[in-house]
Amino acid sequence: MTARTLTKAQLKEVRKLAGMAYERELAKAVGDLQEQFESWRRGEMDVFALNERIHQFHDGVSRNLYKQYVFGEADWNLATAIRNEVVKESEVNRLILENLGSLIDLGKQFADLGKKE
Repeated sequence: MTARTLTKAQLKEVRKLAGMAYERELAKAVGDLQEQFESWRRGEMDVFALNERIHQFHDGVSRNLYKQYVFGEADWNLATAIRNEVVKESEVNRLILENLGSLIDLGKQFADLGKKE
């Protein structure tokens, strides 16, 4: 994608920021799962329902995030994370942000298309 115009140092920073986004998204998902554990502890669901939620987490959001961030393009992942406000623009070097601008805009267009359907 656009990352080809980035220097090696900038590419390293993009990968670092994409890793940070992965960690943040996974932490949020684990927090949501933790709420299920709390519900179980309060007796609001049985252990079998909790086990099913754990299974859904593993086969769903956890796996999807892993595939996205481990096998995906770091520049696209970072652009998506910026668009989704997982990473704030203020956390990104200005030159990197400018370089990713077209990817961020493209992601917004895809998101808008999904809303219309």
